[in-house]
Amino acid sequence: MADPAKLDEVEEWWAARHDLLKKHGYLLRPRYRPGWKASFVGDLEAMDCEDGQYFHDGLIMDAMRISDSYMVALKRMEAPVVNGKRTISTEERVTSLFSNDEHMSKPQNHCVRVLKVLNIPGVDENIVVMPWMRTPNDPQFRTIGEGLQFVKEMFEGLHYMHRNNVAHRDCSINNMLMDANEMYPGGWHPLKPARSYNWKDKVGRHYSRTRCPPSYYLIDFGFSEIYDASKPRPPTEAIRSGGIEPPEVDEPCDPFATDVFLLGTMIRLHILEGRPRFNQIGLQGFEFLQPLVNDMIQDDPTKRPSMDEVISRFSDLIRELPWYKLRSRAARNDELELLKPFRALKHLVWTCNMILRRRPAVPSRSPVQL
Repeated sequence: MADPAKLDEVEEWWAARHDLLKKHGYLLRPRYRPGWKASFVGDLEAMDCEDGQYFHDGLIMDAMRISDSYMVALKRMEAPVVNGKRTISTEERVTSLFSNDEHMSKPQNHCVRVLKVLNIPGVDENIVVMPWMRTPNDPQFRTIGEGLQFVKEMFEGLHYMHRNNVAHRDCSINNMLMDANEMYPGGWHPLKPARSYNWKDKVGRHYSRTRCPPSYYLIDFGFSEIYDASKPRPPTEAIRSGGIEPPEVDEPCDPFATDVFLLGTMIRLHILEGRPRFNQIGLQGFEFLQPLVNDMIQDDPTKRPSMDEVISRFSDLIRELPWYKLRSRAARNDELELLKPFRALKHLVWTCNMILRRRPAVPSRSPVQL
């Protein structure tokens, strides 16, 4: 096991660029600043100290934007030199494509925003700066409407990519995030979301999605492909995504159909059924999505609906739901029956408050300009 009191090789890469990042307006945490010495002794003490928190993935690092204390994610992306010219990876190309002025103005675009691209002297890499976000189901969805906002925006996001001839190819829940800055006005620690950024306290009071709507984004386009609209899409072998292996993993097919399968499987595992083996519990009240999800995850790719059809069917489903269904509580599948009456009463009081505040049953927020 690595010694948390010492930087490992990938951490040293980031620490060596502290001054460069600061020059561009981004400040790394104390662990990566010049002259850092551990404030703890041993693995157990490191877990309780802010400067004992570190990433195991060397491609990602958090930082604070100095101008306004906005937390950002820094990601290393390849920028190899070809024939004497610096190029960019497909991942950076796709990420930047959906962050340009044309796409940024479209509310259906739910691809992560690029804030800045930093060229790093001496290495064949760029650092892409993006907002720092939370996992989409942390905290748990409080109402059916809150869960449907997440499903809706992921449907819209993948549909928008397909309309622009881009396949994600890795759209598991691992590659979906939530911009929850309005929900958590006091922020949170990037590696321990239950703690404050300065590590002194537990995370401060946060608001519900209904009161302060978040936005959801697709991220990580490392396996994505951009296709020529004037030519048929070539069949592509699927990849294992989020621990899920699509049926066509050994038999190439339309990558758009694989995206539909992966998105449908995400809803099945993280909204409807859960994954008890991984301590992930499904939610009650979303059974009306089951027929659509079943079609999305059919073994035969040719029988799956396109994202055009998915969007149309989903819109019809939502239109038919009464307001009280949308505002009803999204209880976990394993909730004890004894607790339901008490939680239902508390939820009723909270719901009345949201109605008086005129908060819609399905939260909605336009993507924020950063």
